[in-house]
Amino acid sequence: MPVLVGALALLLLLAWRWRPRQAIEPGITWLLVAYLLLGALAGALSIAPPAWHPHWLRLAEPTVMYGTLAAVLLTAQFKSAGYPVKAILGSHFVLSPREWSLANLGLGLACLLLALINLVVVIALTPEDWDAFKWSYMANLAAAFFLRATFVWVDLVARAGQVAIARWRSRPGRPQGPP
Repeated sequence: MPVLVGALALLLLLAWRWRPRQAIEPGITWLLVAYLLLGALAGALSIAPPAWHPHWLRLAEPTVMYGTLAAVLLTAQFKSAGYPVKAILGSHFVLSPREWSLANLGLGLACLLLALINLVVVIALTPEDWDAFKWSYMANLAAAFFLRATFVWVDLVARAGQVAIARWRSRPGRPQGPP
């Protein structure tokens, strides 16, 4: 588990380094702080004795995660604190403020719906049903990751590769043709 946490921290650091050089909106800061606090709580509960981490809390973790995301997205929307959806989808998309507002509102409402559905499943169904449900909608996180990877990170890596090739070619004594 510590290796996974370290790898994720390294990926976040790399993503932070590659971020576009623009001011961070307050809503994105709220999102970052909320998930840092949730991550700290999850880390503390993972090393705490099992009595501190009751079974119902494990079942409610997705509700808390999606509920927090919905709360930040919708609060930022209505407090004019920017569009935290930019941090999730990528600010490289060229959208008008109205389109960002609709994307932010749509994702906020979708997360609120997922939080409420998870809560209903936790209360009404068996733990086995909840486990199957949890894995089925974790595909949402994978979809957001692959969307961002496809349109943002792959492009950044390709551009970095093109810059490296151009620098290699521009050195004295290097051939000017393809490497």
